[in-house]
Amino acid sequence: MTLTDTAPVVLAHLSDVHLALPSPLPSWRHFLNKRALSVASWKRHRVHHHLPALADAVREDIAQDGPDLILNTGDLTNFGLPAEFANAKSWLATLTRPCLVVPGNHDAMVRESWAETGAHWAHWMEGRRDTSFPYCRTERGLAFIGVNSAIPTPPFMACGRVGKAQRDCLEEILDATRDHARVIMIHHPPRSGLVPWRKSLLDLKEVAAIIVRHGAAMVLHGHSHDATLSTVPGSSIPLIGVPSASLQSSRPWRQSGWNRIAITRENSGWEIDLKTRQFTQEQGWRCSRHRRWLVRDGQS
Repeated sequence: MTLTDTAPVVLAHLSDVHLALPSPLPSWRHFLNKRALSVASWKRHRVHHHLPALADAVREDIAQDGPDLILNTGDLTNFGLPAEFANAKSWLATLTRPCLVVPGNHDAMVRESWAETGAHWAHWMEGRRDTSFPYCRTERGLAFIGVNSAIPTPPFMACGRVGKAQRDCLEEILDATRDHARVIMIHHPPRSGLVPWRKSLLDLKEVAAIIVRHGAAMVLHGHSHDATLSTVPGSSIPLIGVPSASLQSSRPWRQSGWNRIAITRENSGWEIDLKTRQFTQEQGWRCSRHRRWLVRDGQS
């Protein structure tokens, strides 16, 4: 980022792109597991609602805005197939701005070799050579922390877990970056009520307690496909959800889009300016919400 001290850092937050399946499809052997049920659901419902044209529109709108950094909170794939990871790598390479990624539950649908899956995205995960998370990238007084909540789950479940090892590391990173404005990226929201229990973060209480104890400027999540603005339980730390980048929906808060977040250094802290841009093929682009608030140094 080439910024002056007073210039805002502009972030583009998107999630749940669910890219179209690569062609030809991999061998049927890859589907002798939970994926078989997910394929049935995809054919009945999701293929008709997650549209590549919408994801392309979001990508192009972000490119025109020219943010300093793109933050993707997971679910680039549908079934977590190695071929999908390679396909998503090609898609990520088309982004015109630097990008950071964390995995989502669809990216970990079943247990697979990291070398064949997540390693494809190492360039956008601070060089992850294995499943060791969180990672941290610092830029001009900001710290971007990528947490991995994606785990393989039984059929009909889409829950997540951070786990003790990762939680311990998160504490260390938050402590080491306490003089920064911390922006935490995670797929599953660390708050109950935003998604059904079967899709929840299983250790959300422990994760939320760490964030509250050490502070953060904001937590960005995906998974819900909703444009929400809440808080981490027990605090005033903003918890920001974003619609799926590819979802066609009749419900306004779920229509495809992305969050534009501008962070500006102020004498007493950081000013956060949040705009959510949403798109439908019938109506084009609209700004569905605009919020501004101040995060004081002692709170971030």
